[in-house]
Amino acid sequence: MKNFLGKLTIYILLLGTVLSLYILVIYFRPDLVDLFYYRFTTPKANSLILGSSRAAQGLKPEILNKKLGTNSETKIINHAFASGPSTIGPNYYKEITQKLNIDSQNGIFIISVTPWTFTTESDNYDDDSLEFFEVKQKLFVGNLKSSNSNPNFEYLWEYWNNKFSVFEYSFKYIINYGGILRLHADGWLEVSIDMDSTTVKNRIKQGMVEYLDIPLHMKWSNTRYYFFEKIINYLQKRGEIYFVRLPISKTMAELEYKAFPDFDNKMKFTANKYNIHYINFIHESGNYLTTDIHHLWKGDSEKISNQLSDSINSYRNNFIKKDFQHN
Repeated sequence: MKNFLGKLTIYILLLGTVLSLYILVIYFRPDLVDLFYYRFTTPKANSLILGSSRAAQGLKPEILNKKLGTNSETKIINHAFASGPSTIGPNYYKEITQKLNIDSQNGIFIISVTPWTFTTESDNYDDDSLEFFEVKQKLFVGNLKSSNSNPNFEYLWEYWNNKFSVFEYSFKYIINYGGILRLHADGWLEVSIDMDSTTVKNRIKQGMVEYLDIPLHMKWSNTRYYFFEKIINYLQKRGEIYFVRLPISKTMAELEYKAFPDFDNKMKFTANKYNIHYINFIHESGNYLTTDIHHLWKGDSEKISNQLSDSINSYRNNFIKKDFQHN
């Protein structure tokens, strides 16, 4: 009996040690969990980049913060996810209200706009938000009680699918694996991937095959646009808002022109309505390297982040100049 109790005690101690180490690794390296978790462990923010995966990979807070002269209080973080989790709607609206510091007054909010985040399934005849994909699937964005807890046990328990990813990512870091995806503390998703021209062309070709029929199954959602305006109204009380439409692959840009010919006019109308600066790079699609049909290569994400910063600074300077002349 003593032998059994002794072995059981050793087993429990070993199990407790392993579990403690496991939790410590997750605590100190939340980037090893998955491609979303880290964003739910960082503190509330005063400035945000919002949008889908185009923004998650395409906009670097490090560059924007440096060039826009933000301080510790107004520092921008990237809180864009992917189509589905951060499609515009009630879930993303709730997530924004949770992640944003309620006392924020001088924030900078960059909203990456894309027509796909304003769509719903064609069979959602009533344009009902309860029928939105992310709502029906109860995705993590907007469904967590906290967006700034480390460790975020709710996310780990409810939404972490691969509990062994910590070991997988650790091993990839150790061997300097070439195809690693790294989520940074500021929310930027760094994708290191083979950029051989033939490989990229094949990715784009395959991506277009998957998307060609999508416009037939998706439609513009006025309900999503309603939540877009709710987000704008919420953010305008807390700082400056900028819309940006990022460049993508040329073939995807052509598809979007055909499927959503009025999208830019809608964004211009909204920008004018709320006195927001709309920075549109979509016409430069094809002039930037993309990893696939949607996402900028990480080298060109630096380029576009610099250009976006310059455009915002230019707008700010002109605004100050006009205000000075008026007075």
